[in-house]
Amino acid sequence: MKLNIPAFPVDEIENIVFDFGGVIMDINIGRTLIAFNNLKIEGLNSDDIISGHKKFLLDLELGLITPSQFIDAVHTEYPDAKNVNEKEIWDAWNALLQPYDRVRIEMLEKINKNYRTYLLSNTNFPHRVKFKEMYRKQFGENFDDLFIQCFYSDEMHLRKPDQAIYREMMDAIRLNPQKTLFIDDNEANITGAREFGLHAYHLTGGERITDLFIPVIE
Repeated sequence: MKLNIPAFPVDEIENIVFDFGGVIMDINIGRTLIAFNNLKIEGLNSDDIISGHKKFLLDLELGLITPSQFIDAVHTEYPDAKNVNEKEIWDAWNALLQPYDRVRIEMLEKINKNYRTYLLSNTNFPHRVKFKEMYRKQFGENFDDLFIQCFYSDEMHLRKPDQAIYREMMDAIRLNPQKTLFIDDNEANITGAREFGLHAYHLTGGERITDLFIPVIE
């Protein structure tokens, strides 16, 4: 599979860094918001989850609090939910994770023949456990094996679009930013990547990563 993006310097690209949510796996934040409301955890909105506007959400994404401390924070932030048990909260939190699209996964496996591929995701430990478990159940393999290396915000204690996360990733993989493409569905993350010096493509308007590649004719 080769890149096929009009008006983009595809011939320069040797390495591709993918975002996870909205790129590899579809995310339905509405499902988590509804599930939280049903547990009397009311007042959250989608931007709180995406951008971490609430401190306890940001701290979880940065790996600054443990899952147990997250549960305690939920009970403190939403007193009406004080009797909601931990499993119910985690089920609601993970409800946004949708089944993998097999076509995308198969394409990622083919891309590895032509590009070095990596993952850079703003995520958190409970989501990581769940989406890796979902991958094993659906494909019988380890999710991280799709990529040369995976970079997760909660392990790095950094998050997109902060410049530091791109710098630390590129220092780790030791590749030329000008030969590296970053693909994300969040405009702020794309801007951050470009400011660092990476090529970046903003996945928008219902696009899928399968739209960006074409088969190689051998």
